[in-house]
Amino acid sequence: MNCRILLLTAGMFVIGTEAFMIAGLLPALARDLEVSVSAAGQLVTVFSLAYAFGSPILATLTGKAERRKLLSGAMLLFAVGNALCGLANVYWLVFLGRVITAAGAGLFAPSAAAAASALSDPDHRGRSLSLVLGGATVALILGVPAGTWLAYMMDWRLPFRVVAGLSAAAAAGIRLFFPKVEPPESVSMRERLSQLKRPLILSALAASLTWGTGVFLVYTYIADIFGQFGAAGRTVSFVLLLTGLASFAGVQFGGYAVDRYGSHNIIVLTLFLLMLAVIGLSLLHEIPGYTGPLLLGGASMALWGFSGYAFNPAQQHRLIGISGTASGIVLSLHNSAIYFGTALGAMVGGLVLDIGGASDLGCCSAGAFVLALIAHGASRRLAVRAGGASGPS
Repeated sequence: MNCRILLLTAGMFVIGTEAFMIAGLLPALARDLEVSVSAAGQLVTVFSLAYAFGSPILATLTGKAERRKLLSGAMLLFAVGNALCGLANVYWLVFLGRVITAAGAGLFAPSAAAAASALSDPDHRGRSLSLVLGGATVALILGVPAGTWLAYMMDWRLPFRVVAGLSAAAAAGIRLFFPKVEPPESVSMRERLSQLKRPLILSALAASLTWGTGVFLVYTYIADIFGQFGAAGRTVSFVLLLTGLASFAGVQFGGYAVDRYGSHNIIVLTLFLLMLAVIGLSLLHEIPGYTGPLLLGGASMALWGFSGYAFNPAQQHRLIGISGTASGIVLSLHNSAIYFGTALGAMVGGLVLDIGGASDLGCCSAGAFVLALIAHGASRRLAVRAGGASGPS
């Protein structure tokens, strides 16, 4: 049983690695394919949009598929997309590869959580779920810095090839060692979208959307933000490692703090901390030398990782509290909202780079977090008007 759960964790690890490592590869990729960094940044946009649109659609279309076949097929699709990126010598092939990887990731991630729950004893179900979902967090600590380092030491295509190989191995392991897992009860697209008619839920999801926009407005172009004072690939890899460690700590803090202080307090706190972090990134060009900007940038990214990843468990906790029996549907919409926000952040960040520069990204990100605070405040006000039936809000 542990082997099967670890295979699902490995799948989430390679998905997390591929989804986040591209931020560190953008300058090298852009130079090699002879496109601008902002154009390369749209590879994040297309992945996020394909995931946001594709995941609920594919989940509905494959709702009756046996889970073992679905999981192995999704990992194979993910491997094919990464192999295409790893062999590409023109921009449009990487673009196509990112669409294919998004389809594989959008199929695998929700099915992996459901399969982990089905394969575990009731007493160990929570532990199994945290282990599987934790694979994406571990990717921030190990996979993303390693992928960035490989890209700068050798070639930007190599990390994609490594991810493709690991994905194919995970697909084979799932196919060989998993039992048949019957699909859960499927939910129609109409049922999913009906939750958007509720102003309380819609405003809460708007906070998820704007949070995702602010977070990825800076993360997508992190190599350029640090490159403005001469930081090279090794430095960016170290910063990404530091960010991953802080993100892991933030997830743990968010889960603990929300039980003690309530989701509303943690959401507000983390959004304010995120604003401080990204404003710090906008001040790097004001500091002379190399060491000063590096120290401030490293501290800002550590705060970004900690507060950004503490927000998500608090927001999910609140969404469960205000959605009642529809919590599963609302959490899937939350996931799509984050990916829409990721796409918007990469798109807006590219425009900011073209019009202004890397130093302007932090201030624009802070504006997105202000909008997230406004959306959260509106949702909380609606919950209070509804009689305070907002759970841990």
